[in-house]
Amino acid sequence: MRVLTATQMQEVDAETIAHVCPGLELMERAGRGVARTILAGFAGGSAPQGPRKAVVFVGPGNNGGDGLVVTRYLIEAGWSCSIHLLKPATELTPDTTKNHRRLAAMKSSLLNELDATRPDYPARAREDLADASIVVDTLFGTGVSGAPHGRAAEMVTLMNDSGARGVPVVSVDIPSGVDGNTGQTPGDAVRAMQTVTIGSPKTGLLFFPGRAHVGSLAVIDIGFPDEVVAKHSDPLYLLDDGEAALRLPPRAPDIHKYEAGTLLVVAGSEAYRGAALLAAEAALRGGCGMVYLAVPEGIRREMAALREAIIVPLPQTSAGTIAPAAMQVLQPYLERADAITIGPGLGRHEDTDAFVRDFVLSLKKPVVLDADGLTAFAGNSSDFKRTKTPIVITPHDGEMHRLTGERAPVAALDRIKFARATAARLGVTLLLKGAPSLVAAPNGDAWISGSGTSALATGGTGDVLTGLIGSFLAQTAGATRRAAPGPSNDLQATQVADATCVACFLHGRSGELAARSRGVRGVIAGDLLAALGPAVVALEGRAGR
Repeated sequence: MRVLTATQMQEVDAETIAHVCPGLELMERAGRGVARTILAGFAGGSAPQGPRKAVVFVGPGNNGGDGLVVTRYLIEAGWSCSIHLLKPATELTPDTTKNHRRLAAMKSSLLNELDATRPDYPARAREDLADASIVVDTLFGTGVSGAPHGRAAEMVTLMNDSGARGVPVVSVDIPSGVDGNTGQTPGDAVRAMQTVTIGSPKTGLLFFPGRAHVGSLAVIDIGFPDEVVAKHSDPLYLLDDGEAALRLPPRAPDIHKYEAGTLLVVAGSEAYRGAALLAAEAALRGGCGMVYLAVPEGIRREMAALREAIIVPLPQTSAGTIAPAAMQVLQPYLERADAITIGPGLGRHEDTDAFVRDFVLSLKKPVVLDADGLTAFAGNSSDFKRTKTPIVITPHDGEMHRLTGERAPVAALDRIKFARATAARLGVTLLLKGAPSLVAAPNGDAWISGSGTSALATGGTGDVLTGLIGSFLAQTAGATRRAAPGPSNDLQATQVADATCVACFLHGRSGELAARSRGVRGVIAGDLLAALGPAVVALEGRAGR
């Protein structure tokens, strides 16, 4: 699903209105879609039964017009509705004015209207909200930035107070007070239970702090032409379950373990033993048929805890890290592997760094490079273009700085631009960790992760992610080899990006599932391994497999 900035969406809207569909009709479609979403939610059985009442906060712009259309459809469904107008009816935009007149023409006993410019408005509004079944926020759309002030700020507080009392708050297009481009909240902003956005997700909905105000996100199609959307946007997508399901590698019912992918994991040191186990088990839990776990010989016995992996002991340095002589030991396993993961828990030693650089530059199969494996290339990231194979790198901001000398921007749009530019310059698929994580392919395509939680902010979760990416690279290679047997089955750049996206989504979703039972503070990296099964089952169901 394509993601647009608020500015780009305004351009799409303007061109569509000018050449394809009148603005009044687009407003009708938007309001109708939102009303149907609300009615479907209340029909689901979880909402209280009995008379329903919606309180709709209406701004003077076209977002407010959407709210008036929503109101009309809810009244037609038998709901009582109150509209709270931020500005007098004489100050509404033309299309919003038309929908206000159309609503008034219904002469319905189910309709009540409050004018927020009246001195007694706050008291009357609180009284009106006391028996509300739902609050609908159409105060400001994506075209408005800056902090709400005056009566608008009071209305935001009224909506949030209702939400705190358990009344569902639904925002249309974006929670009022959230910047549609950046996700910043310069003042108070509505905290919605659900946001129903129009046409496409906006960047401001996907980056914090705005993301924390969105609640669940629904997107409704109102007929913006694909070619118009493509003309005014970048190849930027929301990595949700639908996007991940499209990229899930096929798994034939009659495959054998080698066709399910073989992964070589090079990881661990005497100081960081658990990282190797986490990465290898994540690869297996993700669906990889065979995993070779190569570790310093001093910790091989502890790796036996993972009975399903084949342990490969490697020569080690005096510091308990992998020594350069490991290159020879690994050769037979490289021939069998479909993909390689290197980095988790390697530790830092100059001989180990030298081994990592030589090893990666010699590879002819896809590789995932993480943690200390990335740091081995600090200051030498240009070497990635010398490789003969696709590379996936998974840095957090600190690792990115060590690797390239550049600091990843914090601001949403700058961060996306940085991820794209870095992936293209280095010739890699980049998974830039963060909240949210970003995936950028060397061709300019990029994805914003739609899964994840602060539960992932604990040691070892990055090792799980690295193992998962390697797993899906190996599975993709196995599926490709089965579909087209032959001497060359090199993965295409799009397949590498697909595998990275699937792993990124499942990693975030596993964190969410683990947090449901353990809380965001109680999750440890190993809990993600147990949650991977349900996450994979759900994604396979979404993919229809």
